[in-house]
Amino acid sequence: MITKNEQPLNSEHGPDLVANLFSKKATDIIRVLLVNYPKTWALRDLSKESVTALGYTSRVSNTLISQRLAVRASARSELKIMAPEDLLKRWATFSHFVSNTTFIDYYTSEQDIGKFLGRLKGRKPGEYALTGLAGALLVEPFVRPTNTHMYIRKESDAGKLAHELDLMPVEENGNVKFAIAPSNGIFYGAQEIDGIRVVSDIQLYVDLYNYPARGREAARELWKKIENRRNKTQD
Repeated sequence: MITKNEQPLNSEHGPDLVANLFSKKATDIIRVLLVNYPKTWALRDLSKESVTALGYTSRVSNTLISQRLAVRASARSELKIMAPEDLLKRWATFSHFVSNTTFIDYYTSEQDIGKFLGRLKGRKPGEYALTGLAGALLVEPFVRPTNTHMYIRKESDAGKLAHELDLMPVEENGNVKFAIAPSNGIFYGAQEIDGIRVVSDIQLYVDLYNYPARGREAARELWKKIENRRNKTQD
């Protein structure tokens, strides 16, 4: 609900808006907003947290307001997300993890995925982060995956982790897939579960949404968890 003092600001289509609200750079801002919802943000703080230029952060803010996804009471007020579920679903619909991500394939002979994931325990924060059905297995178990997807920061990290995890390189159809993160923002809000790093629930939802093999169902189950946690926080 919008209060009397929180009417969406009117924005004309033009240079004060971004052309693509779900570009790589724009989603670094949106991720911060959704991971920390219902926190409100001064633009300068949001710019710093998302590591994006203040001017660009302002344009993303204006675009969110113009699409009635966020509000500000005035030009000096803090930005407040108005429709977090709508914003998340629109982002997830636009994104396509499998089609728009560069993967490096490897193979593990370990058939028990729980045992394989256990090899990741104790590694440095930020070195990797699980996503996809393997991430969901730890966050909100729904289906047992046959592949493991994990983000890394750069291509050379794949070879290092593969050596340490005793993986065999393959051209395609590997059961361990290293995904090169399009930006460091992918790791924002990453969580540790039983000593294993997983992307934030927000990023996990986005990656699952268009993923084949029951990804959409897993995303729905994850949303229930996100919503339940928020309801408990607000009680």
